Amino acid sequence: MKKSKIATTIAEAMIVTLVIVIWLTWVYSIYSASTKVIYSLETKIQAIQIAKEWIEAITNIRDTNWLLFSSDKKNCWKTFNYNSGCIWNTAPNNIEDLWNYKIYRDVDNRWILEKAWIFPDNYANSSYRNFYGIWLDTNWLYTQSWVVSVLNNNFTRQIKTTYFTPNGWSINDWLEIRSIVRWVDSWRTWYYEVELKTILTNYK
Repeated sequence: MKKSKIATTIAEAMIVTLVIVIWLTWVYSIYSASTKVIYSLETKIQAIQIAKEWIEAITNIRDTNWLLFSSDKKNCWKTFNYNSGCIWNTAPNNIEDLWNYKIYRDVDNRWILEKAWIFPDNYANSSYRNFYGIWLDTNWLYTQSWVVSVLNNNFTRQIKTTYFTPNGWSINDWLEIRSIVRWVDSWRTWYYEVELKTILTNYK
């Protein structure tokens, strides 16, 4: 009789232990999945902010051109890196059509575009990541200038430019800007991308 009670008690203890283990495993899997979802959402929000900042930066380039070359806004609004040769020049050194750029601040704290030459348009390519990689500067602001960088992260940021001409407009008066941010998850499993667009013109 005693042996039967002991066996029953041991069986009950094993069942309770098994239930607890299953419950703890379930709780951990829920916690792990929730952590991944939260991390993914935070990272995506961060990527959107990074892409938005570059849209604002290239808009600032257009606006700075207007201020610097107010005597000829039509030819100078899209000039490349504040080139004064745009004044009264119908073919100045412009931001180019169907081109890729990265962007950073120069020593005068102005936004500067740098052309990308030949890189596969692919985050998995190390040359692509090295050129378009994002860093934090000494003020903990995002930059693509390694000279002032203090920390690297998983993001890349790329600007694509395309001119187009709606009906009734002068040629190349509209410039589509695509700000593309790419990254990989912390498990190096999945690649992600966020793209924001804006249209710049030579009219306010």
